[in-house]
Amino acid sequence: MVAEDDVVRSLGIGPGQSVAAVGGGGKTSLLTAIARKFHAQSGKPAILTTTTKIFAPLPEEGLGLALGDIDTLSKNLRPYMNACGVSWLARSREGKVPVPGRESERRMKLSGFAPPEIERLKLSDALTLIEADGARRLPIKAPGPDEPVLPKHIDALLGVVGLDALGAPLRESHVFRPEALARICGLGAGEEITAQAVGRLCAHPDGLFHKAEAGARKWIIVNKADLETSLEKLEKTAYTIWELAGKPHGPADGIFFTSCKNNQCEVILRIMPDA
Repeated sequence: MVAEDDVVRSLGIGPGQSVAAVGGGGKTSLLTAIARKFHAQSGKPAILTTTTKIFAPLPEEGLGLALGDIDTLSKNLRPYMNACGVSWLARSREGKVPVPGRESERRMKLSGFAPPEIERLKLSDALTLIEADGARRLPIKAPGPDEPVLPKHIDALLGVVGLDALGAPLRESHVFRPEALARICGLGAGEEITAQAVGRLCAHPDGLFHKAEAGARKWIIVNKADLETSLEKLEKTAYTIWELAGKPHGPADGIFFTSCKNNQCEVILRIMPDA
């Protein structure tokens, strides 16, 4: 186990690579923080996009936003990203909808691109980050049969679970697709979601990584790790998940406990075979 706070170096990602995030809530904040860190370290562009629908970035986030069809965006991608540095790319505005968990707040939704189109939103020196799954901001999700919507040739896949899922009951208020999660994890309705359940979700053929290509590195991301103040408890949770889902007996190449706040992402601890 290694404690390390640099998310880009911890994940081993760099220019010319593409990274997709799937699973529970927090993916947008995670990918945005990775993009900012990569651009700050390298000076190279960081492209953020989606194969699903996302909330538009807020003006105070200071991110670029380019909307348009794939032909127009790909044609102008190099000069735009050289000027902007970090930007979201999406097809169009879908209209304002309530924000889950904050029903009085409404924000603009953006529609993304089909997986083959994502290939045209890459640059040789840029990091491309793709949100490939929706979860209505709930901390844990079991994918549907047609999810996630992953482009081909992804270098790394981040399977996201919120730490606040642990200890929560298996109900719609905490879980996206609770019936599917119950089947995958062997839990009954209303039962407590445990670290073992998260490990089973990550390891199961129909679970978090079920559409991942064999060559993609697969990282389990347990976000909101700052909710637990005891490092000993985090370590116990990490090893419980790792024993079920980590290589060589599971699909995961590593597990990271992160905290994403104020446009930054801190890696609180990680487990990898060579760490």
